[in-house]
Amino acid sequence: MDNGDQLPDWADPALSAQLPLLRDEGESQRLEFMRSYPQNGHELAKEIAAFASSNAGTILIGVADDGSLLGLPDASTSAERDTLSKRLEGICTNNVRPAITPILRFGIEDGNVVMAIEVPRGAQPIYYSSQKPYIRHLTQSRPAEPHEVIERIEAWLQSRPQAANDGQSAFLSDLATLLIEVLIHADEFDERNVNPWLDMSRRQFAFTAQRLRALAADEPARRAGVEADILKLADHLDRAANHRLVLGRESWRTLTEHVSDAANLAARVMHDHVDSVPLSDASHTEIITLLTRNLRQFVDLERRADDMIESGRIEDLQAEVSSIGESLLRISYYNLDFIDADFAGQLRAVARQMHLLQTMRLYMDGGASMRRVREQVSILREHFSTLLQRHNLE
Repeated sequence: MDNGDQLPDWADPALSAQLPLLRDEGESQRLEFMRSYPQNGHELAKEIAAFASSNAGTILIGVADDGSLLGLPDASTSAERDTLSKRLEGICTNNVRPAITPILRFGIEDGNVVMAIEVPRGAQPIYYSSQKPYIRHLTQSRPAEPHEVIERIEAWLQSRPQAANDGQSAFLSDLATLLIEVLIHADEFDERNVNPWLDMSRRQFAFTAQRLRALAADEPARRAGVEADILKLADHLDRAANHRLVLGRESWRTLTEHVSDAANLAARVMHDHVDSVPLSDASHTEIITLLTRNLRQFVDLERRADDMIESGRIEDLQAEVSSIGESLLRISYYNLDFIDADFAGQLRAVARQMHLLQTMRLYMDGGASMRRVREQVSILREHFSTLLQRHNLE
C-alpha cells in the first residue's frame, strides 16, 4: 500500500503526509531518527529525557540516521502496536525521571509503518535516565554537565516568583505557570504557522491540557472555585491540538478559533485568580534579580555570537536567545506595576521577539540569513538594555 491508498484507521494521516518532509529535514535539535525500536530501554529513555529537558521534539522509529525509510516490521497488527505502546509507557514511567507523557502516533509511507514519539518540553527543569541528567544538543542527546543542571534549576526556580509554602499558594503558582504557557503559545501562534513550529505548538497544547486536568483534580482547585474553568480551558486546548487540518481557509480559521478561545479563557482566569493575589516584596526582588541576570547573560551571548556563527553553532545562538526570551515572557505576564504601569507590555514586546528568533529561517544564501540573525541579536540586546536603563533596573 502506498500513501495514495486509503490509510487504515490507526494510521495518522497528518504524520503519514509529513514523513517524507521530516526525513528530508534530517536530524536536528527537534528531530531524532532511530532504525528500530531499541531492545535496551535506556537508549530510548535518554532521547525522551533530553527532549523533555531542552525542547519539544519528535523521535521517528523506523527511519535510518541518513533519513532512509526502513519501517517497523513489528507494528502491522493491533497487538504489535499495543505492545510497542505499553513498552513506551513503561519507559516513560519507570526509566525517565520525573515521569513524562509523550504522544504516540503511527504513520505509513510507501507501505512502511513508522512510529512517532512526540515529547513535550517538561514542566521540570531537568530529566534523568539511569540516574543521569540529559539534554538535547543539535543532533545529539548527551548527559548534562553539572553546571548545566545547576543553571537550569536556578532559572526554573527564578521563573516561579509566586512559589509559596502553603498548598493554596502553591496551587496558584502552578496554575499561573500553565496559564502563562497557554498565553505565550497562543500569542505566537500566527508566527509559528508552519512546521516544525506548528506541530510543536499543538503538541504543547496537548501536554498543557493534560497538566491542567491533573491540576483541576486537586482539592485547591475546588476551593478556589476554578475547577470548571480549568477543565474548560483543557477542552479548548485539546481541540486546538487535535483539530484535523485540511486544505482551505475554513479549517485554519477553525483551528485559530480554538486557540483564541483558549487564550481568552486563560487571560480571564489569570486576571481573576492570579493577578488578584499581590506579589510579595521577596517576589519583587526575585523578578528584578532575574531581569538583570538575563541582561548579563544576553550581553555575554552577544559577545560570543560571532564565534558561535563561525564555528557552525548559529542554531545554538538562536536557541539561547529564545530561551532568554521565554524566561522574560513568563515574567511579563505577572503584574509588574510595582516597576511601572507600562513595563510589562514593553518587556513582553522585546521578549517576544527574542523568543521568536529561533523561527528565523536559515538559507543557502551566502550567509545573508545568518547575518540577519546576528543583526537581530544586537538589536534585541540594545532594546532590552535600554528598557532596563529607562526604569533604573540595569
